[in-house]
Amino acid sequence: MIKSTILEISKMMCGVFHEVHQSIQIKGVSIDTRNIQAGNLFIPLTGANSNGHLFVEKAIQNGASAALWQKDVPNPPVDVPLIFVEDTLQALQQLASAYRQMLNVKFIGITGSNGKTTTKEILSNVLLTKYKVGKTIGNFNNEIGVPLTLLSLDQDIELAIIEMGMSHKGDIEFLSKMVQPDIAIITNIGHAHLVHHGSVKNIAEVKWEILKGMPSDGILIYNGDQKVLASKAPNTKMKKISFGMNEANDIHIKKCHIDDNGSRFEINNSPFTFTIPLIGEHQVMNATSAISVAKIFGLSDSLIQEGLRKVIASGQRFNLYTFGQVTIIDDTYKSNFESVIAALHAMYKLKDSRKKIFIMGDMVDMGHQSIKTHQEIAKHLSPTYLDSIFTIGHFSKYTTQIAEKQFGNKRSIHFAETTELVLELKKLMNEPCILLFKASRDLKFEKLIETIEGELLL
Repeated sequence: MIKSTILEISKMMCGVFHEVHQSIQIKGVSIDTRNIQAGNLFIPLTGANSNGHLFVEKAIQNGASAALWQKDVPNPPVDVPLIFVEDTLQALQQLASAYRQMLNVKFIGITGSNGKTTTKEILSNVLLTKYKVGKTIGNFNNEIGVPLTLLSLDQDIELAIIEMGMSHKGDIEFLSKMVQPDIAIITNIGHAHLVHHGSVKNIAEVKWEILKGMPSDGILIYNGDQKVLASKAPNTKMKKISFGMNEANDIHIKKCHIDDNGSRFEINNSPFTFTIPLIGEHQVMNATSAISVAKIFGLSDSLIQEGLRKVIASGQRFNLYTFGQVTIIDDTYKSNFESVIAALHAMYKLKDSRKKIFIMGDMVDMGHQSIKTHQEIAKHLSPTYLDSIFTIGHFSKYTTQIAEKQFGNKRSIHFAETTELVLELKKLMNEPCILLFKASRDLKFEKLIETIEGELLL
């Protein structure tokens, strides 16, 4: 983490302080008084419904050495070591950018509509077999999370993996210029954030912004299976590596076997058979992009496999829980068209004679394409692999309406209330079955799953 004096930190963000405090030592930063560590610099951020300046004195009481204070905020506390800045968020970002320049470290940036966090976790586990690695905290991948991650990195790390998310045009460019990645991964382009960008093509153009902060000798790794990426790969001098299932890719997946223990696969440039304890071809794609980076840093196939073996599924990302004869698959961290299809195909690959039931909630942020996108999902619902489809939410009813033509109205049901859905699932759980839950976070499916698990434990 960043460690310096108030004097040096003030210079890095063009702040003003009282000279009597200039030698106070700072160790790391925090924006939350609940997780203050001794010696932290507290950074009070302001939002529509919050004002961190109200908690500055509390932060000092909890162990912070000093705090920032925005100049236009009245009544700064006396006898508290403060650094006065024009804007606390901008100061946080300036400090992170300056600290980034101090780190003699290779940076790997990851962006994409789906799979960013999983790819980060896979890659970090692999690289840790040979290097000391820093990485994004959780999914802190925005204009606040990325600088906090940078400032948390130890100065003796050798590699850093930074996840970059976006909501609007320009977000990725801003983060890329802060991080200055030597290597960039674009996992895929999907329908996430359609409400802001209008089309998948526009989303792809925004993801290419990651190149804006890269050096001319940087390396770009991208999903070559997607035409929206492969056909629009920028004409740049930097090295480009494509990955995917298609043989035209620089690194392509030759064989892939999925079961409920994970995934086994081979790639074209290695005689090795890799295994990963994650389920689905989409997870194999994430692993392949990570392997592409590992090869750049000279890792052997055996070390790569050692790292892959240690990967643990992130919360609410195709996690399997078995209760007797019933298996619950929780894939509710987020939902968009591509992630729904990936989850379905992963379920289809499970060689299991039990009944398979798909429980789907709305995909949010689809904008004017919400109805159409939910209808398109129905085309990927196969009576060969699925026994029933249950939906809940305003837009998911359009999925059910189309699916009824294939499954019949008794096997494709839309529910107005969660309680009705739970009652129907209770009937099915008296026999062996697999339940796949998929929805956007707004629908709070974790509570639905908790209710179902409670019924199973009775």
